[in-house]
Amino acid sequence: MVKTVKMGDWNLRNTYYLTLMTVAHVLGEVAHFLINASGREVARELHFGEFACFVNESLADQNNNNNCSSIESNEICGNETSCYWDYSGLGIEYQILAGPAFVAIFSTSAVLLAVLSDQYKTSISRVVMLGAGTAILSSACLLMNSVNSYWELVVLRMVIAVGESVCRPLCGALIANLFSPSSRGVANGIFFWGVYLGFGLAFILGINATQIGIDWKATYTIVAAPGFVVSLLFLFTFDNQLQSEVHASEASSASEKEVGFKKIGESLANPVLWILLAGAILRQTAGLTWAYNTQLYFQNYHPQFDLGYWLFGASAVGGCFGVFAGGYLSDRLASRFGFPSRLLFLAFCTFISSPLAAGTLYFDPPDSMGFLVAYYFFAETWFGSLFTVIVEIVNPEVQSTFIALFLFFMNQIGGNLPIIVTPLNMWLHDYRFALLLVWPGCLVLSSLLFLLSTFPLYWKQLVIRRGEDDRQDLVDYQQNVASS
Repeated sequence: MVKTVKMGDWNLRNTYYLTLMTVAHVLGEVAHFLINASGREVARELHFGEFACFVNESLADQNNNNNCSSIESNEICGNETSCYWDYSGLGIEYQILAGPAFVAIFSTSAVLLAVLSDQYKTSISRVVMLGAGTAILSSACLLMNSVNSYWELVVLRMVIAVGESVCRPLCGALIANLFSPSSRGVANGIFFWGVYLGFGLAFILGINATQIGIDWKATYTIVAAPGFVVSLLFLFTFDNQLQSEVHASEASSASEKEVGFKKIGESLANPVLWILLAGAILRQTAGLTWAYNTQLYFQNYHPQFDLGYWLFGASAVGGCFGVFAGGYLSDRLASRFGFPSRLLFLAFCTFISSPLAAGTLYFDPPDSMGFLVAYYFFAETWFGSLFTVIVEIVNPEVQSTFIALFLFFMNQIGGNLPIIVTPLNMWLHDYRFALLLVWPGCLVLSSLLFLLSTFPLYWKQLVIRRGEDDRQDLVDYQQNVASS
């Protein structure tokens, strides 16, 4: 086990545990987004999805390089010597892989595992569950090497979702145990570096794999190998007694489980949670709209642009620094101006990110990459700030359950809403404008809901202060009467 070196919340033990959880998160997100980055290569090997006409770079000349993409018939495409007909990587099969095959399983299993963790936390270690989840994800990635059909790919994608679903709710609860409220925002921000590092690394692996002679299946092996190492580190170096130290006085009796369900009901009665959920759904819709359409957008409007390393740089630099700075600033604001200031900061950053998203779509690369870096810096403050708020306004006994429930509805709705881009594109006949309506548009709406969520909190603070003032006035009055 890692020994504690006294440095407040940021002692050696806590820093190591947070690093290990963040690495597991990175690996999970790489496995999640690899299909978005390598969809065309996967479709061509496993033969699924829509067809399209492509330029044969070895035969095409400069005069007809732009003609192939406009051809919609196999026969006409075949008559053009510089074109060829092949799988595009798009279609309903791809949409199932990118969305429902992952999102539905991920969010459902996260709820079940988190409820199991909360209700049986004295008998089932969260650390063991994290190690097992990471091992399941790594095993599914390793089995990708044996995939020979589309449905085998769907099943393994579901297994990857089960493995990753363990990470967020359980790590969120462990971070709440390890770090005090004054440091929790930064800790959550560092943990959610996994989203941006994983997203960027997935595109580097997926886009550049063929250029350096790596098969798409091998990219999953690259994820599996360190995943098994992290799983072992969870099991053998993470303190299994951590949660029992926090819940030493809790017993897993039937009566206490009834109290747990009562506390779930009390937390559900908080209107702030419902407003935050609506805002988070719209924010998730905005973010995944861009994630699912990133490569397709650049293939349509900027096919010659080398996206991989640019996207990784924008995601890693803007996203990681933004989420860390967001957690740090929200911690400072909360300590100085009170708890609701976290949500004011969240609303401000989300609103600012909307015009930056629009700039990413409007300008050509590499200028658009500058807007994308700035977008990630402001927009990606939301995860750390939001989940810090959630763990602070729900009962500690049901933190894992609520994080999982929140993720369930956020992902089930927000994770599937990006499909509205397709009908909007068909209606408007403008792919860029369809993205503009959904991506920056949902950011604006979510920022307004985050702002709205601050009002119940400020009102509660006002009521508490008035009650304290009234009690103090009563004490002063009684003292004056007694002295007279």
